[in-house]
Order: sequence, then C-alpha cells, then structure tokens
Amino acid sequence: MTVHDHDAHAGSGALQMGHHHVSSAALFAKVLVALLILTAITVGASRIHFGAANMLIAMFLACVKASLVMAFFMHLKWDTAINKIVFFGSFLFLSLLIVFTIADQTTRRMDGKWHVQKSPVQYEWVHPRLLTDKKD
Repeated sequence: MTVHDHDAHAGSGALQMGHHHVSSAALFAKVLVALLILTAITVGASRIHFGAANMLIAMFLACVKASLVMAFFMHLKWDTAINKIVFFGSFLFLSLLIVFTIADQTTRRMDGKWHVQKSPVQYEWVHPRLLTDKKD
C-alpha cells in the first residue's frame, strides 16, 4: 500500500489540514540569534539621538523582528497563500490607519483662531455649590 492509496482510503469526510512543516532546532537557534542581535541594535539605537528619525528606526527594527517571529516561529513562511494574504492584508490596513492618523495630526493648525478664541463670558465660572455656601 503506497501513500497515495492510504490517502484514497481516508474517506470523503476526512478534514484535510494541509502539510505540516517541521523546522529544525538549528533554524530556530539561528532565528533566536538574529532576534538577540536585532534587540542589541535596538538598545544601541535608543541610546543615540537621531532626531526625527528615532521613531522611524525603532519601528523599522521592530517590524524586522516581528517579521522573523511571524515567518519562522508562527510558520507563516510555509503556510498557504491565502493565510499569508489575510495576515499581510491586516498589516496593510493597520499601516493605512496609522498613516491617516499621522496625516490628520500633522495637518491640524494649533495656532488657529479656534484654539485661542476666548469665551464670551466676562467672569470666571464658579461651581454652584460654592455659590450656595457663600449665601449661607
């Protein structure tokens, strides 16, 4: 009986989960070393002042480390194409959300007349309870 004959006898009701990838301990060790090196680079970069690029560098290093974890420890590298599309599509929409949020924040005028307009009331607001205490 060959492997194909065995698959034919599995029955039509059998759930086909696809092929499972078994990774070696050496591969995981290499990924671990890469993650530790990237963490050391992240700590070193945090001690150096790059000006406005600080956040960009930190986010780039974090994305590289997250990609390594997703690809190897979550076995996304060997997963089906539809799972990869869904996974990376969610990150695409997350990045769009972040870009639009940053665009909104950078285009707001903090020195406009809406931020400095004074109230038309001529006196300072006082809590009503304090007004009743003064009358008694």
